[in-house]
Amino acid sequence: MSTSSAEKRALFAFTTSDLYGGELSLLPVVRRLDPSWKPYYGVSGPGPLETLLKKEGFTVCRLLLGRPKVGRALRLLQLVYLLYSWRIQLVHVNLHMQAHLIWPACSVLRIPIVVHVRNMIEQPVTTRFRKYDGIICISQAVRNSLVTEGKVPLSEIAERLWIIPDGRDLAPFRTGNRDRVRRELGLDRATPLVGMAARITPVKGQDTFLQMAALVKQRVPAARFLLTGAPFLEEGNRYHQDLQALVSRLGLQNDVIFAGYRNDMPDILAAMDCFVHPSRRGAFVSVLIEAMASGLPIVASDVDGIPECVGRDGAAVLLPPNDPGAWADAVVKIITDKGLANHMAARERERASRLFDIAPLAQQTIEVLKTVYERRSPHGCRFALNT
Repeated sequence: MSTSSAEKRALFAFTTSDLYGGELSLLPVVRRLDPSWKPYYGVSGPGPLETLLKKEGFTVCRLLLGRPKVGRALRLLQLVYLLYSWRIQLVHVNLHMQAHLIWPACSVLRIPIVVHVRNMIEQPVTTRFRKYDGIICISQAVRNSLVTEGKVPLSEIAERLWIIPDGRDLAPFRTGNRDRVRRELGLDRATPLVGMAARITPVKGQDTFLQMAALVKQRVPAARFLLTGAPFLEEGNRYHQDLQALVSRLGLQNDVIFAGYRNDMPDILAAMDCFVHPSRRGAFVSVLIEAMASGLPIVASDVDGIPECVGRDGAAVLLPPNDPGAWADAVVKIITDKGLANHMAARERERASRLFDIAPLAQQTIEVLKTVYERRSPHGCRFALNT
């Protein structure tokens, strides 16, 4: 079996089956690869991501990563077989947390590996990151955490490190259907709707959102509140139950809507009047790009890489993540001051268009893949030449 030297076969490994910011940021990159690339996909199991990839006609397999009952040797065997049978020449791992499980198979077959770092690093990872051929951080804050908390000397990785923020196809978010979602939710066009979109997990701060909602409700009785996103792992299921109990304690049973996972975010965002993101950590938070493109006033946490996304020029209000009173003040001001809301919306749309359009950012990522591929082939990668 042989592979043409002109064809670059790449496996894009996802350690999830969901469609959240990281997945939605990479897919447009792969769609823009020139015809000399042949992409394959690995996912963790059935779900929205697998369904979308198969619908688009891509070759997809289910990886054994993250399955606690599967031993390391079996995972390695599956990956080696997969990489060998598909004659893969480059591997991209979309979330760094499980890249160390994929690297051994790449090492066996001398296949270069590019790792996307989409989360803040909170513990030493020196040994792991010394092995990767390419490292893409989605923000300066992520890069800094890799060096400080991760204990990875910058001098060791500087030539293999790139900072490329996530991007989006902004067009759908400029034309969202406000009325369709409001009809679904039973709201008229004028009812103030404050929303949040994130996986349901404690780090995202939905509890702060609900405490803020209770304070806003006292001052703007007509306001309603929308939470979109699904529970993340078992921790998220428990947290979701805690949030529902908190809604009852705060007397918000008729005011808070849990909408679950949604794949119609342009319309969801268009239905809102203010977007709130009280996350306790945030490497970059690409849903904020979508909110900016939608012209939706934002109140967000002043932590990690979030300010790199929304800026400090008036496009958003940045606050400490655990102060519901301050969040309520900011939200009330936005939903009661149309002039302020319009001013923020204009700044947000301009910032999103200038910095986060997917086309140039996707091209930057493609250039990283090409650079890593060319550094290792034709003499390094097992499948770089005809055999």
